[in-house]
Amino acid sequence: MELELSGKLDIILKSLPFLKSEIWIVLLIIGCIIIDLLPLNFNRRNLYLVSLLGVCLDIIVLLFFVDANSSTFTSFTIVNSTWTVKTRVLLDVCSILFYYFLWSNKTKYDDQNQKVSGESEWVALSLGMLLGGHALIVSNDFIFAILALELISLPSYILTAFKNNKVCTEAAIKYFLFGAVSTAITIYGVSLIYGISSAIDLVSLQNPPVQHSLLYSIGLILITIGFLFKLAGFPMHIWVPDVYETAPIEAVALFSTLPKVAAAVFLFRFFENIDITQNNFLSYFILITAIASMFVGNLSALYQKGLRRLMGYSSIAHAGFILIACLNTQEISYNALFYFLCTYVIANFAFFFFINEIEVQKGNDYITSLKGTGWTNSSLAWGPAIVVVVISLIGLPPAAGFTAKLLIFTSLWEVYQMNGDTFYMVVMMLGLLNTAISIAYYIKIPFSIYYRKGSSELAISSLSKPIIFILGLGLFILFVAPAILL
Repeated sequence: MELELSGKLDIILKSLPFLKSEIWIVLLIIGCIIIDLLPLNFNRRNLYLVSLLGVCLDIIVLLFFVDANSSTFTSFTIVNSTWTVKTRVLLDVCSILFYYFLWSNKTKYDDQNQKVSGESEWVALSLGMLLGGHALIVSNDFIFAILALELISLPSYILTAFKNNKVCTEAAIKYFLFGAVSTAITIYGVSLIYGISSAIDLVSLQNPPVQHSLLYSIGLILITIGFLFKLAGFPMHIWVPDVYETAPIEAVALFSTLPKVAAAVFLFRFFENIDITQNNFLSYFILITAIASMFVGNLSALYQKGLRRLMGYSSIAHAGFILIACLNTQEISYNALFYFLCTYVIANFAFFFFINEIEVQKGNDYITSLKGTGWTNSSLAWGPAIVVVVISLIGLPPAAGFTAKLLIFTSLWEVYQMNGDTFYMVVMMLGLLNTAISIAYYIKIPFSIYYRKGSSELAISSLSKPIIFILGLGLFILFVAPAILL
């Protein structure tokens, strides 16, 4: 017995180097909490800068100190690869933009002599989400993946209700209930798979059972439905508009990116191990779900007057494109999915920085508040950048969103060539149609900025203006030189 325990302890100690990044995040959480508890006279807002610098160091850890070519460590049910390192770096970039968002916002609130509190809570909860995202990406086991999913979800519910008013609390409760249902569905799906095949890890799914194939496919679908909650995909999308409209703007920017990236990467690895192209039942379910997400998101966005809800429905539509990218598990889809997620993160954060400025100055997020704001001297820096961001979200040139959707449609075309199923071609045509539909509501934004008559001015703050410009420029550069990410 002692030898067995000693052997397990030895395995655990040997596996720690593969978790350097996650260990660093845990230490960062503990460090920020300790700093907050110390009786020091300093501005607690600087905790955001501490977290930002800490996450920057985590990127260095991932790029230079984590072995990207390690084999699967079944003791911790994790897997390290170049793919998981790249996607974890993307999660860190989400967090860096989030902490800059928090820091710049709290600075403005301080300048306006408004009461601000909860800095340590923001840091601890958001770092917990980052840790959960990392864990989900490297997870090679369903139990570990479900725990990681909950580590992302629980802080999200709290941050949604952080304003502590009736509307936010109602949205948080709706968010929590849908999260609980999605977790239950996922666990039930895992139990079906385990009962049929005794598989609890992704690698074991490579050998599906010959008997009970229908029940096995149902289990796979239930697991997928559970993860659609974090992707904001149909039919687990109902929570999105209310949460996007009422939660703190910084939290919404994080919700729209970090969980979506982590869930997309796990689903891709999940589909890769089960070889989804050989499972028509699941493939058709994903295709139908993807198209439903696009139509629900884009058609609903057509009727929105507020930018927050518009971005919520846009997020649902983008989940459809992510699902399409996950269908092809060949090398081209690795690049397509990673490139799409990178451009989506950049565009989303840039646009939420912009929405925040509108809310601070206009008191609302209505598209009509943008009338004529593009004809002032202050718009020379942010105006063209926002136009590029909008073009990227649509998926048109000259922005990186065009290349991202082109790669996704190319990967779908490759699947069509492999199996000759015309349904894939139908989905491609419907995807192109949805891109055209999205033009109808996105075009309202530059139209209001530059073509509607108005005399109002939107003076973007000195802290937000450079980041909006840099992110917009980044989308243009990635269009011109996509090889940077591929």
